Amino acid sequence: MDAIAVDGLDVVYAGGHKAVDGLSLSVRRGEIFGLLGANGAGKTSLIKILATLLRPSAGRVRVLGRDPAAGADAIKRRLGVVPQDNNLDVDLDVRGNLHFHCRYFGLARSEYRPAVERWLATLGLADKAGAEVMHLSGGSKRKVMLAKAFLTGPELLVLDEPTTGLDPEIRAVLWRHIRDFRAQGGTVFLSTHHMEEAERLCDRVAVMRRGRLIACDTPRALAAAHGQESLEETFQHLAARETGS
Repeated sequence: MDAIAVDGLDVVYAGGHKAVDGLSLSVRRGEIFGLLGANGAGKTSLIKILATLLRPSAGRVRVLGRDPAAGADAIKRRLGVVPQDNNLDVDLDVRGNLHFHCRYFGLARSEYRPAVERWLATLGLADKAGAEVMHLSGGSKRKVMLAKAFLTGPELLVLDEPTTGLDPEIRAVLWRHIRDFRAQGGTVFLSTHHMEEAERLCDRVAVMRRGRLIACDTPRALAAAHGQESLEETFQHLAARETGS
């Protein structure tokens, strides 16, 4: 069974704007799958559906074998999600956000307290553990959101531009943990604007434009199929082809 299966997906917002248009794709269990596309391509709408935050207008979606619209609670307990928008509790400090998140998922205190401290250290947040999240930089808020995603031992990570605002050192640390997560049997669905990130991390990548899937394969196979040397060149080539330039 695929970790994610999407068939004929449409997302239409009020006013008739179609953000996702007849999209079909699948993500195999145990792979890192990248999603590429310019702003407005429909990536975040798709991720909101996978994270059970948005209902599709049409089509069939399965996440870990379940329909997100009908089995949201069961899916959420098996997911680790980093959305594009800040989802931290401004009434709690950094450590409090992580503790509350673990309690919500039913983790025992003896289990989550040392895990929280490890992630604070891993992401360079130990000196900010008592800080109010509203006073953190954008990059530090992103780190707290990443810690939340990993802490509960998910089967599937859904990451929407997770390394935005991170310095190169922490980005490399995150890449290592993503690879380790996959090596332990986890699945990762990753939206990114960083072509190097997609090329170095992802087993396969999909390219979206105006809500539609225009390419999907391994980074190397995509580049070869379009006569390009790198994923970034391939992405630019596909964008130029779609615009007719």
